[in-house]
Amino acid sequence: MGRVRIHANPNEPLPKGLNKHGAVFRARRLGGPWQTFGRDYVAAIAAFKAWQQSKSEPRTVGELLDTCVGRVWPDKVKAKQMAPRTLRDYTTDVEILKKGLGHIPLKSLEPKHIGKFRETREITNPVHVRNEMACLSSALAWAVVPAGLVPTNVCKEVPRPRKSIRDRLIQHDEYLSVFAVAGPSVRLAMALAVRTLGLPADVLAMGPRNIVRYDDGRRTLRFARGKTGIKVEIEIVGDLAEALRPFLDNPTLHPTFIRTTHGPRGQRGLPYTVDGIGAMFRRCCAKVGVKDFGLRDLRAKGATDMYRADPNNIRRIQLLLGHASVQTTEIYIKGLLAEIVRPNETPIVAVVR
Repeated sequence: MGRVRIHANPNEPLPKGLNKHGAVFRARRLGGPWQTFGRDYVAAIAAFKAWQQSKSEPRTVGELLDTCVGRVWPDKVKAKQMAPRTLRDYTTDVEILKKGLGHIPLKSLEPKHIGKFRETREITNPVHVRNEMACLSSALAWAVVPAGLVPTNVCKEVPRPRKSIRDRLIQHDEYLSVFAVAGPSVRLAMALAVRTLGLPADVLAMGPRNIVRYDDGRRTLRFARGKTGIKVEIEIVGDLAEALRPFLDNPTLHPTFIRTTHGPRGQRGLPYTVDGIGAMFRRCCAKVGVKDFGLRDLRAKGATDMYRADPNNIRRIQLLLGHASVQTTEIYIKGLLAEIVRPNETPIVAVVR
Protein backbone atom coordinates (compact mmCIF):
# COMPACT_ATOMS: atom_id res chain seq x y z
CA MET A 1 0.00 0.00 0.00
CA GLY A 2 1.47 3.36 -1.05
CA ARG A 3 2.30 6.23 1.25
CA VAL A 4 -0.58 8.65 1.89
CA ARG A 5 -0.15 11.96 0.06
CA ILE A 6 0.44 14.60 2.70
CA HIS A 7 -0.26 17.43 0.26
CA ALA A 8 -3.64 16.14 -0.99
CA ASN A 9 -6.16 18.89 -1.73
CA PRO A 10 -9.83 17.86 -2.03
CA ASN A 11 -10.35 20.70 -4.53
CA GLU A 12 -7.54 19.37 -6.73
CA PRO A 13 -8.07 15.59 -7.11
CA LEU A 14 -5.05 13.83 -8.55
CA PRO A 15 -5.19 10.88 -10.95
CA LYS A 16 -3.46 7.69 -9.91
CA GLY A 17 0.30 8.01 -10.33
CA LEU A 18 0.50 11.80 -10.04
CA ASN A 19 1.78 13.27 -6.77
CA LYS A 20 2.36 16.73 -5.40
CA HIS A 21 5.74 17.30 -3.81
CA GLY A 22 5.70 20.71 -2.15
CA ALA A 23 4.27 23.00 -4.82
CA VAL A 24 5.36 20.84 -7.79
CA PHE A 25 3.37 18.03 -9.41
CA ARG A 26 5.42 14.98 -10.36
CA ALA A 27 5.25 11.28 -11.30
CA ARG A 28 7.55 8.47 -12.35
CA ARG A 29 7.43 5.09 -13.99
CA LEU A 30 8.59 2.04 -12.06
CA GLY A 31 12.34 2.27 -11.58
CA GLY A 32 12.57 5.50 -13.60
CA PRO A 33 13.43 9.10 -12.68
CA TRP A 34 10.87 11.63 -11.46
CA GLN A 35 9.09 13.61 -14.16
CA THR A 36 7.90 17.07 -13.05
CA PHE A 37 4.83 18.84 -14.47
CA GLY A 38 5.07 22.33 -13.00
CA ARG A 39 3.00 24.10 -10.33
CA ASP A 40 -0.23 24.86 -12.18
CA TYR A 41 -2.87 22.22 -11.42
CA VAL A 42 -4.74 22.29 -14.76
CA ALA A 43 -1.57 22.33 -16.86
CA ALA A 44 -0.02 19.57 -14.72
CA ILE A 45 -3.03 17.26 -15.18
CA ALA A 46 -2.90 17.73 -18.96
CA ALA A 47 0.88 17.27 -19.07
CA PHE A 48 0.64 14.11 -16.93
CA LYS A 49 -1.95 12.58 -19.26
CA ALA A 50 0.20 13.44 -22.28
CA TRP A 51 3.21 11.85 -20.55
CA GLN A 52 1.21 8.70 -19.88
CA GLN A 53 0.23 8.53 -23.55
CA SER A 54 3.69 9.39 -24.85
CA LYS A 55 4.40 5.76 -25.79
CA SER A 56 1.19 5.41 -27.82
CA GLU A 57 -0.69 7.48 -30.38
CA PRO A 58 -3.72 9.51 -29.26
CA ARG A 59 -6.87 7.54 -30.02
CA THR A 60 -9.59 10.00 -29.07
CA VAL A 61 -10.07 13.75 -29.42
CA GLY A 62 -9.52 14.05 -25.65
CA GLU A 63 -6.20 12.22 -25.82
CA LEU A 64 -5.13 14.44 -28.73
CA LEU A 65 -5.94 17.59 -26.77
CA ASP A 66 -4.07 16.28 -23.71
CA THR A 67 -1.06 15.51 -25.88
CA CYS A 68 -1.08 18.99 -27.39
CA VAL A 69 -1.52 20.95 -24.18
CA GLY A 70 0.90 18.74 -22.27
CA ARG A 71 3.67 18.30 -24.83
CA VAL A 72 3.16 19.72 -28.33
CA TRP A 73 2.19 23.30 -27.51
CA PRO A 74 4.74 23.76 -24.67
CA ASP A 75 7.42 22.71 -27.18
CA LYS A 76 6.09 25.36 -29.60
CA VAL A 77 6.30 27.97 -26.85
CA LYS A 78 9.93 27.02 -26.18
CA ALA A 79 10.64 27.33 -29.91
CA LYS A 80 8.88 30.75 -29.90
CA GLN A 81 6.31 29.47 -32.39
CA MET A 82 3.45 30.11 -29.94
CA ALA A 83 2.90 32.85 -27.38
CA PRO A 84 2.79 31.75 -23.71
CA ARG A 85 -0.56 33.50 -23.33
CA THR A 86 -1.98 31.41 -26.19
CA LEU A 87 -0.90 28.26 -24.37
CA ARG A 88 -2.61 29.46 -21.18
CA ASP A 89 -5.81 30.20 -23.10
CA TYR A 90 -5.69 26.85 -24.89
CA THR A 91 -5.19 25.04 -21.57
CA THR A 92 -8.54 26.43 -20.42
CA ASP A 93 -10.26 25.82 -23.78
CA VAL A 94 -9.14 22.18 -23.83
CA GLU A 95 -11.23 21.35 -20.76
CA ILE A 96 -14.39 22.62 -22.48
CA LEU A 97 -13.59 20.81 -25.71
CA LYS A 98 -12.97 17.53 -23.90
CA LYS A 99 -16.39 17.68 -22.27
CA GLY A 100 -18.11 18.08 -25.63
CA LEU A 101 -15.88 16.14 -28.03
CA GLY A 102 -13.27 14.29 -25.97
CA HIS A 103 -14.98 10.88 -26.14
CA ILE A 104 -15.06 10.76 -29.96
CA PRO A 105 -12.44 8.54 -31.64
CA LEU A 106 -10.02 10.81 -33.45
CA LYS A 107 -10.43 9.08 -36.80
CA SER A 108 -14.24 9.22 -36.50
CA LEU A 109 -14.44 12.97 -35.87
CA GLU A 110 -16.63 14.63 -38.50
CA PRO A 111 -17.70 18.22 -39.22
CA LYS A 112 -21.19 17.42 -37.87
CA HIS A 113 -19.72 16.74 -34.41
CA ILE A 114 -17.90 20.07 -34.38
CA GLY A 115 -20.97 21.84 -35.75
CA LYS A 116 -23.12 20.47 -32.92
CA PHE A 117 -20.50 21.56 -30.37
CA ARG A 118 -20.41 25.05 -31.91
CA GLU A 119 -24.20 25.42 -31.83
CA THR A 120 -24.35 24.38 -28.17
CA ARG A 121 -21.56 26.72 -27.13
CA GLU A 122 -23.07 29.62 -29.09
CA ILE A 123 -26.03 29.40 -26.72
CA THR A 124 -24.13 28.95 -23.44
CA ASN A 125 -21.00 31.01 -24.14
CA PRO A 126 -21.04 32.81 -27.51
CA VAL A 127 -17.99 34.93 -26.66
CA HIS A 128 -15.47 32.10 -26.39
CA VAL A 129 -16.67 29.55 -28.93
CA ARG A 130 -14.43 31.05 -31.65
CA ASN A 131 -11.39 30.63 -29.41
CA GLU A 132 -12.31 27.06 -28.56
CA MET A 133 -12.66 26.18 -32.24
CA ALA A 134 -9.27 27.78 -32.91
CA CYS A 135 -7.79 25.61 -30.15
CA LEU A 136 -9.30 22.46 -31.67
CA SER A 137 -8.11 23.45 -35.14
CA SER A 138 -4.56 23.91 -33.84
CA ALA A 139 -4.62 20.42 -32.30
CA LEU A 140 -6.00 18.85 -35.48
CA ALA A 141 -3.40 20.68 -37.58
CA TRP A 142 -0.70 18.92 -35.57
CA ALA A 143 -2.57 15.62 -35.95
CA VAL A 144 -2.36 16.07 -39.75
CA VAL A 145 1.22 17.34 -39.94
CA PRO A 146 3.62 16.25 -38.54
CA ALA A 147 1.84 13.47 -36.61
CA GLY A 148 -0.01 11.99 -39.60
CA LEU A 149 -2.84 10.70 -37.40
CA VAL A 150 -5.69 11.99 -39.60
CA PRO A 151 -5.77 12.97 -43.30
CA THR A 152 -7.44 16.39 -42.95
CA ASN A 153 -8.29 19.07 -40.41
CA VAL A 154 -12.07 18.71 -40.35
CA CYS A 155 -12.40 21.75 -38.09
CA LYS A 156 -11.69 23.92 -41.13
CA GLU A 157 -14.89 22.64 -42.74
CA VAL A 158 -17.04 24.18 -40.01
CA PRO A 159 -17.46 27.98 -40.20
CA ARG A 160 -16.67 29.79 -36.98
CA PRO A 161 -19.25 32.20 -35.56
CA ARG A 162 -18.74 35.78 -36.69
CA LYS A 163 -16.62 37.78 -34.31
CA SER A 164 -18.70 40.38 -32.52
CA ILE A 165 -17.17 43.84 -32.50
CA ARG A 166 -17.16 45.57 -29.16
CA ASP A 167 -18.85 48.95 -29.58
CA ARG A 168 -17.83 50.43 -26.22
CA LEU A 169 -15.94 53.66 -26.97
CA ILE A 170 -14.11 55.31 -24.10
CA GLN A 171 -14.71 59.04 -23.70
CA HIS A 172 -11.99 61.57 -22.85
CA ASP A 173 -13.47 62.29 -19.40
CA GLU A 174 -13.45 58.59 -18.51
CA TYR A 175 -9.85 58.21 -19.60
CA LEU A 176 -8.72 61.29 -17.66
CA SER A 177 -10.57 60.32 -14.47
CA VAL A 178 -8.94 56.88 -14.38
CA PHE A 179 -5.55 58.31 -15.31
CA ALA A 180 -5.79 60.79 -12.41
CA VAL A 181 -6.02 58.07 -9.74
CA ALA A 182 -3.67 55.54 -11.37
CA GLY A 183 -0.15 54.80 -10.22
CA PRO A 184 2.94 55.29 -12.43
CA SER A 185 2.84 51.80 -13.97
CA VAL A 186 -0.84 51.97 -14.93
CA ARG A 187 -0.44 55.53 -16.24
CA LEU A 188 2.43 54.47 -18.46
CA ALA A 189 0.46 51.47 -19.71
CA MET A 190 -2.49 53.74 -20.56
CA ALA A 191 -0.30 56.28 -22.36
CA LEU A 192 1.51 53.63 -24.41
CA ALA A 193 -1.74 51.85 -25.31
CA VAL A 194 -3.55 54.96 -26.54
CA ARG A 195 -0.50 56.40 -28.38
CA THR A 196 0.82 53.20 -30.01
CA LEU A 197 -2.59 51.46 -30.40
CA GLY A 198 -0.97 48.41 -28.86
CA LEU A 199 -2.70 45.52 -27.11
CA PRO A 200 -1.83 45.08 -23.42
CA ALA A 201 0.61 42.24 -24.16
CA ASP A 202 2.45 44.42 -26.71
CA VAL A 203 2.60 47.37 -24.32
CA LEU A 204 3.95 45.27 -21.44
CA ALA A 205 6.66 43.78 -23.67
CA MET A 206 8.03 47.17 -24.76
CA GLY A 207 11.35 48.22 -23.31
CA PRO A 208 14.53 50.24 -23.89
CA ARG A 209 15.71 47.70 -26.46
CA ASN A 210 12.82 48.80 -28.68
CA ILE A 211 14.10 52.39 -28.88
CA VAL A 212 15.95 53.12 -32.12
CA ARG A 213 18.13 56.25 -32.40
CA TYR A 214 18.90 57.72 -35.85
CA ASP A 215 21.85 59.91 -36.78
CA ASP A 216 19.56 62.87 -37.51
CA GLY A 217 18.34 62.87 -33.91
CA ARG A 218 15.05 61.09 -34.48
CA ARG A 219 14.05 58.33 -32.07
CA THR A 220 11.53 55.62 -32.80
CA LEU A 221 9.84 52.74 -31.01
CA ARG A 222 10.25 49.58 -33.07
CA PHE A 223 8.49 46.34 -32.13
CA ALA A 224 6.48 43.45 -33.57
CA ARG A 225 2.82 42.94 -32.79
CA GLY A 226 2.60 39.84 -30.62
CA LYS A 227 -0.63 38.67 -32.24
CA THR A 228 0.32 39.03 -35.91
CA GLY A 229 4.11 39.40 -35.84
CA ILE A 230 3.83 42.49 -38.07
CA LYS A 231 6.62 44.99 -37.35
CA VAL A 232 5.73 48.55 -36.42
CA GLU A 233 8.02 51.57 -36.06
CA ILE A 234 6.60 54.67 -34.37
CA GLU A 235 8.33 58.02 -34.12
CA ILE A 236 8.73 59.11 -30.51
CA VAL A 237 7.21 62.59 -30.45
CA GLY A 238 4.53 64.50 -28.55
CA ASP A 239 2.78 62.70 -25.70
CA LEU A 240 4.59 59.46 -26.49
CA ALA A 241 7.93 61.21 -26.01
CA GLU A 242 6.69 62.70 -22.73
CA ALA A 243 5.62 59.27 -21.46
CA LEU A 244 8.99 57.72 -22.35
CA ARG A 245 11.12 60.67 -21.24
CA PRO A 246 12.53 58.90 -18.14
CA PHE A 247 13.86 56.12 -20.35
CA LEU A 248 15.17 58.45 -23.07
CA ASP A 249 17.12 60.63 -20.66
CA ASN A 250 18.27 57.91 -18.27
CA PRO A 251 19.08 54.59 -19.95
CA THR A 252 18.22 51.55 -17.82
CA LEU A 253 19.12 47.89 -17.83
CA HIS A 254 15.55 46.82 -17.07
CA PRO A 255 14.07 44.90 -20.03
CA THR A 256 10.63 46.59 -19.95
CA PHE A 257 9.26 50.10 -19.45
CA ILE A 258 6.42 48.91 -17.22
CA ARG A 259 7.69 46.99 -14.22
CA THR A 260 7.05 46.45 -10.53
CA THR A 261 8.35 49.14 -8.20
CA HIS A 262 7.26 47.78 -4.81
CA GLY A 263 7.54 44.56 -2.83
CA PRO A 264 10.53 42.57 -1.57
CA ARG A 265 13.90 43.43 -3.04
CA GLY A 266 14.00 40.38 -5.29
CA GLN A 267 10.57 41.16 -6.77
CA ARG A 268 11.17 44.77 -7.81
CA GLY A 269 11.80 45.65 -11.42
CA LEU A 270 9.97 42.58 -12.77
CA PRO A 271 7.68 42.82 -15.81
CA TYR A 272 3.94 42.81 -15.18
CA THR A 273 1.67 40.14 -16.59
CA VAL A 274 -1.43 41.09 -18.58
CA ASP A 275 -3.61 39.82 -15.74
CA GLY A 276 -1.60 41.73 -13.15
CA ILE A 277 -1.73 45.12 -14.83
CA GLY A 278 -5.35 44.46 -15.78
CA ALA A 279 -6.33 43.92 -12.14
CA MET A 280 -4.61 47.16 -11.13
CA PHE A 281 -6.39 49.01 -13.93
CA ARG A 282 -9.80 47.65 -12.90
CA ARG A 283 -9.25 48.84 -9.33
CA CYS A 284 -8.57 52.35 -10.65
CA CYS A 285 -11.78 52.23 -12.70
CA ALA A 286 -13.78 51.08 -9.68
CA LYS A 287 -12.33 53.89 -7.58
CA VAL A 288 -13.77 56.57 -9.89
CA GLY A 289 -16.93 54.67 -10.82
CA VAL A 290 -16.10 54.00 -14.49
CA LYS A 291 -17.66 50.72 -15.61
CA ASP A 292 -17.02 48.37 -18.52
CA PHE A 293 -13.56 49.81 -19.26
CA GLY A 294 -10.62 47.54 -19.99
CA LEU A 295 -7.04 48.41 -20.85
CA ARG A 296 -7.43 46.85 -24.30
CA ASP A 297 -10.25 49.37 -25.04
CA LEU A 298 -7.59 52.06 -25.40
CA ARG A 299 -6.48 50.57 -28.72
CA ALA A 300 -9.96 51.23 -30.13
CA LYS A 301 -10.12 54.65 -28.48
CA GLY A 302 -6.84 55.75 -30.05
CA ALA A 303 -7.86 54.53 -33.50
CA THR A 304 -11.28 56.21 -33.42
CA ASP A 305 -9.84 59.46 -32.03
CA MET A 306 -7.40 59.56 -34.95
CA TYR A 307 -10.15 58.80 -37.47
CA ARG A 308 -12.44 61.47 -36.06
CA ALA A 309 -9.63 64.03 -36.22
CA ASP A 310 -8.80 63.16 -39.83
CA PRO A 311 -10.82 60.55 -41.79
CA ASN A 312 -8.20 60.67 -44.57
CA ASN A 313 -5.55 59.37 -42.15
CA ILE A 314 -6.60 55.73 -42.56
CA ARG A 315 -3.18 54.61 -43.83
CA ARG A 316 -1.44 55.93 -40.72
CA ILE A 317 -4.02 54.23 -38.50
CA GLN A 318 -3.44 50.99 -40.40
CA LEU A 319 0.30 51.13 -39.75
CA LEU A 320 -0.20 51.80 -36.04
CA LEU A 321 -2.75 49.00 -35.65
CA GLY A 322 -0.41 46.61 -37.44
CA HIS A 323 -3.02 45.52 -39.98
CA ALA A 324 -1.66 43.88 -43.12
CA SER A 325 -4.42 45.45 -45.21
CA VAL A 326 -6.01 48.88 -45.13
CA GLN A 327 -9.34 47.16 -45.84
CA THR A 328 -9.04 45.45 -42.45
CA THR A 329 -8.55 48.84 -40.82
CA GLU A 330 -11.60 50.28 -42.58
CA ILE A 331 -13.73 47.37 -41.35
CA TYR A 332 -12.31 47.79 -37.83
CA ILE A 333 -13.03 51.52 -37.70
CA LYS A 334 -16.51 51.26 -39.24
CA GLY A 335 -17.37 48.52 -36.78
CA LEU A 336 -16.46 50.81 -33.90
CA LEU A 337 -17.66 54.12 -35.24
CA ALA A 338 -20.84 54.37 -37.26
CA GLU A 339 -20.90 57.21 -39.77
CA ILE A 340 -23.14 60.12 -38.80
CA VAL A 341 -25.61 61.13 -41.50
CA ARG A 342 -28.30 63.78 -41.63
CA PRO A 343 -31.93 62.67 -41.41
CA ASN A 344 -34.41 62.84 -44.24
CA GLU A 345 -35.19 66.55 -44.48
CA THR A 346 -37.39 66.46 -47.56
CA PRO A 347 -40.47 68.63 -46.88
CA ILE A 348 -43.77 66.84 -46.63
CA VAL A 349 -46.49 68.98 -48.08
CA ALA A 350 -50.07 68.38 -48.98
CA VAL A 351 -50.75 67.79 -52.65
CA VAL A 352 -53.32 70.18 -54.09
CA ARG A 353 -55.99 68.30 -56.03
